[in-house]
Amino acid sequence: MITFGKSNKLFFWPRFIVLFTILNILLFSVFYFYKYSQNQIEISKIKSEQSALISAQKKYIAMTLNSIGQDLLLLSDFIEINKAYQKHERKLIKLAEMNTLALSLRKGLYDQLRYLDLEGNELIRINYNNGIPSVVTGNELQNKFDRYYFQDSLSLNDGDIYVSILDLNIEHGEIEEPYKPMIRLATPVYDDQGNKRGIVILNYLAAHLLDGLKLFSLDKRNHHMLINSNNYFLFYDKRPDLEFAFMFNEDESKTYPAIYPITYSCIEKEPKGQYEIGSGILTFDSVFAYPKNLDSAKSVKIVKKDSCWRLITFVPNYPKWSIERISSSEIILVGCFILLSFIVSLVITQLQLKKKIDHNEIKKLAHHDSLTGLINRGYFKKLFHWKMQKARKNETKLALIYIDLDGFKDLNDNFGHSAGDLALKAVARNLYSTFSENSYVARLGGDEFAVLIHTVIDEEEIFALVEEFLESSNTPLMLEDIPYQLSTSIGLAFFPEHGRSINELMHNADAAMYDIKRSGKNGFKVFEKL
Repeated sequence: MITFGKSNKLFFWPRFIVLFTILNILLFSVFYFYKYSQNQIEISKIKSEQSALISAQKKYIAMTLNSIGQDLLLLSDFIEINKAYQKHERKLIKLAEMNTLALSLRKGLYDQLRYLDLEGNELIRINYNNGIPSVVTGNELQNKFDRYYFQDSLSLNDGDIYVSILDLNIEHGEIEEPYKPMIRLATPVYDDQGNKRGIVILNYLAAHLLDGLKLFSLDKRNHHMLINSNNYFLFYDKRPDLEFAFMFNEDESKTYPAIYPITYSCIEKEPKGQYEIGSGILTFDSVFAYPKNLDSAKSVKIVKKDSCWRLITFVPNYPKWSIERISSSEIILVGCFILLSFIVSLVITQLQLKKKIDHNEIKKLAHHDSLTGLINRGYFKKLFHWKMQKARKNETKLALIYIDLDGFKDLNDNFGHSAGDLALKAVARNLYSTFSENSYVARLGGDEFAVLIHTVIDEEEIFALVEEFLESSNTPLMLEDIPYQLSTSIGLAFFPEHGRSINELMHNADAAMYDIKRSGKNGFKVFEKL
């Protein structure tokens, strides 16, 4: 026990007070900076992810529409090259039909591919028929002169492409059910003398485009939307009931501004942007609603009914921290900081000594096996203990895989220890290559190895990895120009089902491994309780 004389008091108290004050200021600063920076990092990460997602969706839509435009031009080329506009030349029309049928079959994206003369009579029509394209002939061919898309297409000049709005298909005056989102593209066909002879029309099944947008919805909590130039929803993963409301009496109560007036005020005057608002992070960008970049020998002009769509993502309840919103748990944490500062100031020399002792112990500890470079037994068990504590706390699963080489003693006896070392290195490489993610790979000693997988979501994935390792291990080793087949026996045990302690799990995995050895080797088995 330290005796405080006058000189000790003069030495101790000023330094204690200064150190205590400095530590408090430092800890409070670190706490505030940590909370603030972590919050900003999380927000920046969300913003970056959403910007990247919007950019990817935009490229996806542009690529899709450009591809459709190219197919339309290709369809037009079929008609012009085969001169299928000559109504009475059935052989020419038949040849163009076959080319169009092949396009429908190959792409699988188009509800109908048609060629109409200037009176609206269908000369060629290919129906997709849910994946079984067929040629429509004879009396089944129709006149489409009164359809809006044909009337809009009649005024097109050479090289012009008409693009309709994205809407729902209508059959016999009623919306087809189940709903069939559609985009119609058209372009005129000219003969060799430059006379307009007809119109090529392509009906694109836009469900492919909208289903593709669903693949970008990685976080189910977030909102992903596509709206048209009139602010109606074309796609909304959280509210499918709002999609294509303009097809049903143009109900303006189901437009984006009517449902989200606050966020609409952010997007109505800008083509793209990102905002932090009270309830979340809003990201949006504009995307052309028509093919923008087409490769064609002709000068292409797009005649569009809808010029621009809006891609919108919204991340609700994003993390936002400020000193005014400090929680009761954080107040307790601040109190702990004060107590910690007092204790640290009082026993700083003991802590420094402990730090030095810990540092020396760490330097003495050898973590890895010198031959294979894998974790050694001691460090493996330390990591195992740490991960087991974490698994208990989070109620998650661990997987322990025990690996033993079959016939390793014979290998050493026949080819020497250097060959055995080569075999151990090869096995180590295969193990590390197979189990490098979310796992620790260790050599326990001799020809025994172990793998601890600390993120187990699906046991079947673990079995697939084990089978992958067994397959890679079946490749013969070349020893003195002689192929040598070295197999492995593997036992598996899962925490907590097969044991709640390290020793119990290792014992049970080892028991499963020896069951494999007794039953024929070169395989794996999960421990089974008796």
